[in-house]
Amino acid sequence: MPVSTESRKRRRRRQAVLGVLTFLLFQAACAALFAALCFIPDLPRRAFWLFAALSGACGLPVIPALVVLKERFKEIEGGESDAAAEY
Repeated sequence: MPVSTESRKRRRRRQAVLGVLTFLLFQAACAALFAALCFIPDLPRRAFWLFAALSGACGLPVIPALVVLKERFKEIEGGESDAAAEY
C-alpha cells in the first residue's frame, strides 16, 4: 500500500521536531553540567567564569536551531523533498 503524501509530510515534520528536541535536550544537559561545575567548592575565580561562560554558550545555538526547524517546515510543506525524490 503506497504511503500518502500527507502521512509522509506528517512523518517528516515529526522527525524534524524530534531532531531539534533531541538537540535542545543535549544542549540543556551540557548547560546544566557546566552550571553545576560552577558550584565546586574552592574553585578558582577564573574557572568559575569559564564554566559560567560555557554554560551560557550552550544556549546560543538554540535560536538558530529553531530558525532551521521553521525553514524545514517550509521545505516539507512546499514538497521539495518529494520533488527531489522523483529524480
